[in-house]
Amino acid sequence: MHRRTADAPVAAVAHLGGVPLTPGDHICALYRGRAERDQFMTPFLAEGLSAGHICLLLGTEGDGRTFRDVLASHVPAVGRGGNNLQIRGPNEYLRDGTFDGDRTLARLSAWSDEMVPSDDGTCARLAADMSWAQPLVRPAFVQDLVRYEMRATRWLRSYPQVGMCMYDLEMFHSDLIVPLVKAHPKVWLNGMIMENPYFLDPDEETGPPASGET
Repeated sequence: MHRRTADAPVAAVAHLGGVPLTPGDHICALYRGRAERDQFMTPFLAEGLSAGHICLLLGTEGDGRTFRDVLASHVPAVGRGGNNLQIRGPNEYLRDGTFDGDRTLARLSAWSDEMVPSDDGTCARLAADMSWAQPLVRPAFVQDLVRYEMRATRWLRSYPQVGMCMYDLEMFHSDLIVPLVKAHPKVWLNGMIMENPYFLDPDEETGPPASGET
């Protein structure tokens, strides 16, 4: 597992909306509708593919072929992404329809171990469409998901990779978004990326924020 040292200089490895991102960055991307999702996700992944990065899209059902077509149409230079673009569905999160955060993080950590196994300059980018979570939203699930997102920040910091979790504001409301935002150090909204002043660092917190906290 790769650990970033506190005094080591960190160079940008990615951009989102023109803003530089460094290894370990974890972004909460808030958007409305699939068209807006593709509008910012496509250049994020295309830039990575052009740079030789390993890219993983955790998408919705049927995203595989559909997004590869979107990519080829909007960024002909990278075509359909080739072997460096991997696309997986909601089953990465669910077991028999139930969310299992521990299982998900174990699978993602194993993926990172395989894809970026050494300090040879390899970098990974991950984009996760969280639409699968909409039918499950209940207070207990929100707590589990926020805890997962906080632990995902630790996982992303442990490898040379950048991760973006995408939440559709047409599907999710304040009962999920308010506590969830606190689990991400950066937030993308309305075409802008911002440092999150409400971020609760998992390395400083003993537990997830309560869903009723503001």
